[in-house]
Amino acid sequence: MSLMAEDIILSQELGKSDEDGFSTARISRHRFTSRDMLSDEFEKMFSKVWLLVCPIADVAKPGDAFPIMIGKEPVVVVHGDDGQIRAFYNVCQHRGRQIVTERRNIRSLYCWFHGFEWNLDGSLRNIPDKESFQGYTDEKDVALPPIRCAVWQKLVWINLDPGAESLEDFLGEAGRQLAQYGLDTYNFVGEQIIEWDCNWKIAADAFQEGYHGPVTHPQLQFYLEDAEDMPIDLYGLHSRGLYQMGAPCSRLPEEQRRTAQPGLKAMAAAAGVDADEYEGRLDEMRLAMQRGMRAKLTEHGYDVASLADDQMTDDFHYFIFPNITINTFAERFSIFRYMPHPDDPARSTFWVQQFERPAEQGTKVPRPQTIHGRGLEYKFENEVYNQDARNVPWLQKGVNSKGFKGMLFNRQERRLRHFYDSLDRYLSAEEDA
Repeated sequence: MSLMAEDIILSQELGKSDEDGFSTARISRHRFTSRDMLSDEFEKMFSKVWLLVCPIADVAKPGDAFPIMIGKEPVVVVHGDDGQIRAFYNVCQHRGRQIVTERRNIRSLYCWFHGFEWNLDGSLRNIPDKESFQGYTDEKDVALPPIRCAVWQKLVWINLDPGAESLEDFLGEAGRQLAQYGLDTYNFVGEQIIEWDCNWKIAADAFQEGYHGPVTHPQLQFYLEDAEDMPIDLYGLHSRGLYQMGAPCSRLPEEQRRTAQPGLKAMAAAAGVDADEYEGRLDEMRLAMQRGMRAKLTEHGYDVASLADDQMTDDFHYFIFPNITINTFAERFSIFRYMPHPDDPARSTFWVQQFERPAEQGTKVPRPQTIHGRGLEYKFENEVYNQDARNVPWLQKGVNSKGFKGMLFNRQERRLRHFYDSLDRYLSAEEDA
C-alpha cells in the first residue's frame, strides 16, 4: 500500500463520524513530512485546480509580465498588446531556459540563452539562424504552450488543466458572495512574502479555525467574539467562517466588557464613532459602527447596498481551496497564500497581500513594494500574524515525532476536516478511476 493510500484510509475510513458527518479519525502525520505526499499533491491536485497568480495591478499595462512557480512548473502571466491577459509555460522551446525571471515590463518574450523570441500572445517572433534547424521545426511546434487564465475581481488566476471547469464554477457560491464586496474597487496596498519552516497545510490550517484564538491571540477578545458556536458554512471545496467584531467577547468577565480597549477604539473611530460615549454599553456601539461605516462608504461613492449590516464590521473569512484565505471587510481585505515548497515538505511560503478601498472611489495608488523575510526573523506590523508565525515551526517539529498519532479536530475545527476531505477527493481520483 502506498503512503498516499494509507493516509487517505486514516482520514476517511477509521474512527466514527461526528454529528456533521465528518470522520473523527486522526490525520496522519506523514501528510506533513512525506516527499511522496508533496509530489502527489502537485501532480494530482495543484495541477487540476484554479490558482491565484497576482492582482491585476501586477500586469496592468501591455508588456507587463509576472512569473510564478507552481511547484516545479514555471509559469508567466503576460498582458498582451491586444489588451488580453494570457498565461504560458515559462520555458524556452529550444533548450528549456526559463524566459521571464522577474516581474517587469517586456517588449517580447525573449530567451537570454540563444535569442529565441516570442510575441506577447505566445506566437513565435524569431529564431536566430533559423536555417540551421534545416526545416525540422515550425512556428506551431515552438509556440509557447498556453495555460488557462482568467481574471476575476481584478485578480489573475490560472489552471494547468486544460479541461478543468471555469473559474466561476470553481469558485461557486463563495465567489458569488465575495463579488458582492466589489473587490475590484479596492487598491493593492501591501505585500509580504515570508519563508516559513512548515508544511503548506500546517500554515493553511492555522488560519481556518478560531479554536486557538483565546490562547494564541488573547488580545482579540477585546473586540472579537470567539465563542465556540461561531457560524461556519461549507461551499463545495471552499468554506467560510464569520468572526463577529465590534464588541468585547462574551467569554470576558463583565468588568472587562465595560470599557473599550485601544483596538476597539480604533475600529470605532474608523467608522466615525467615539467609543468613550458607549462606556458600559459597548454591545450597543456595534450597531452604531455598522451604520457609521455604511454612511462613510456611501458618501465616498461606494455601492454597499447589497452588503448586510454585519459586513460593515465583521470578518467574513473565506478559505478558497486549496491554499487561499481571504479576510473580507467593508473597507479592506487581505489575501493569505500558503505556497508549498517544490521539494521540501517541511517548508512553505506565507504570501500576504493587503487591499483597501481608497478614500475616493477610482483613486489609484502605486504598486506596493514587496517585502521578503524568513520565519521568525521577520516581524509583521500586525501582531496576530506574528503570533501564528511562532506556532507553525513548532507544529512542524511535532509532526515529525513517532510519538505523535496524528491530528485530531473538534467541531470548531470542522473547516479543517472539510479541507482534508476535499484534498482527498483529488489525491484518490486516479486510484478510483
